[in-house]
Amino acid sequence: MSTRSRAALAIALVVTLVVAATATSAVHRTAKGTASVKLALILDDLTNPVELPLRKGAQAAAKKDGFSLNITGPSPNTAQAQITLVQDAVAQKVNGIVMLPVDSSALVPAINAAVAAGVPVATTELDAPTSKRAFFYFGGTPPLQQGMMQADKVAAYEKAHGASGTVNVVVTSCLPTVTGQQDRRKGFEQEVAKLNKQNMGFTLKEIAFANTTTDPAKNLTNIQNLYTADGSKMQVAYAMCGPDTQNWGTVLERAGNHKILVAGYDWLPQTLNLIGSGWVAWSMGSSLYNEGFHTFDVMYQHFAHGKPLPTGFQFGKSTYATKANLAMVRQSPDVKYAG
Repeated sequence: MSTRSRAALAIALVVTLVVAATATSAVHRTAKGTASVKLALILDDLTNPVELPLRKGAQAAAKKDGFSLNITGPSPNTAQAQITLVQDAVAQKVNGIVMLPVDSSALVPAINAAVAAGVPVATTELDAPTSKRAFFYFGGTPPLQQGMMQADKVAAYEKAHGASGTVNVVVTSCLPTVTGQQDRRKGFEQEVAKLNKQNMGFTLKEIAFANTTTDPAKNLTNIQNLYTADGSKMQVAYAMCGPDTQNWGTVLERAGNHKILVAGYDWLPQTLNLIGSGWVAWSMGSSLYNEGFHTFDVMYQHFAHGKPLPTGFQFGKSTYATKANLAMVRQSPDVKYAG
């Protein structure tokens, strides 16, 4: 072999070794970076069974991407208790936080402080829109539009069933201080006001609003009390939470009362059973599983691969569960993992 050939071979060998070493180093850096990404999910409540699919979605993202995930929630579910959890997460040097704010306003200073400390915050299911959170992801139609859709569906149902005079509506919420719940109510009430001007042959009238709480036992008791007080004069229960929807159906089943329409939310297994047996007319579902998976996958991609975090609002699409599509709905991970 000539001197020139030996020199070329030596150079090629050195280049090969350098490239290999660089690739190995990159793999080690990626692996180390992946393992060191620490993310936190801060729930608004530890007792609400509706949020179990969200947890499962977050855990699925952690398994897929390989980051460390810590799930916490306030007990009791007060703003101050959740503020403490946000502060604890920052002190524990997590890379990012995904949270469901207990109170859309009260959590703003804590979220802003976390962001100022270099810890990005995203919200899902429940938002704090005036805070410095990076983005909000909701796995369904925006809540304001959800409320409008529910009003339209209630009106169409009552018209199809020959309603006349005044149709009395009781509205319930398990967490009335959060923006999503407030928007569901606002959208419903705004649309009802428009519908009542259209000479439908009847008028929808809200006769009561109640905070039912997220505690399962208290929620059922509160709805039973509402039924005892207003059941004889109401025609519609607009149930804005999963526990509300299930418990309105449960109370009506116990009373043997098919005269009250339950227009609800979320796909708890018992709610679907109540739809199947005719005690709940329908329940609007959004993908909480995808909320958990999507928000954490986006957070991970930001820290592991430098992808910019989105800003503003991101939404999925809501679907009604009715008798007609129960078999399809039951195949969803939002039903599989629900409490």
